[in-house]
Amino acid sequence: MFNRLSFFVLSLFCFSIFTAVTLNAQDVSKVSPKNYKVVIDNDKVQVLDNTSNPGDKTAMHSHPDYLIYVLEGGTVKSTTQDGKSETLVFKKGQTLWRNATTHATQNIGKTKIHLLLVELKSPK
Repeated sequence: MFNRLSFFVLSLFCFSIFTAVTLNAQDVSKVSPKNYKVVIDNDKVQVLDNTSNPGDKTAMHSHPDYLIYVLEGGTVKSTTQDGKSETLVFKKGQTLWRNATTHATQNIGKTKIHLLLVELKSPK
């Protein structure tokens, strides 16, 4: 009886850890399909079309190294897993480089934001 109970508790613990890691590292197009549409996905890059209305939030997700091209600007609050936040102000026509990150975002401005994200995939 004790061995079965121990095995069950250990299995539940391992499942919880695996699930937590998987959820924290989700692809943004799966976390927020309303806001992120995959334009291209091949072995080199994934290109995402992102639109965000004022107040829209995106749950915790991950990006590899990526480039952002701003089609329509606005203000975003980005919060990392450790709770640190930064405010990003995007200007139309701006191009930004961002290192790999895991974060949640929220459009805290008064305008709709429209971005193209080009996520780099590591060579296989």
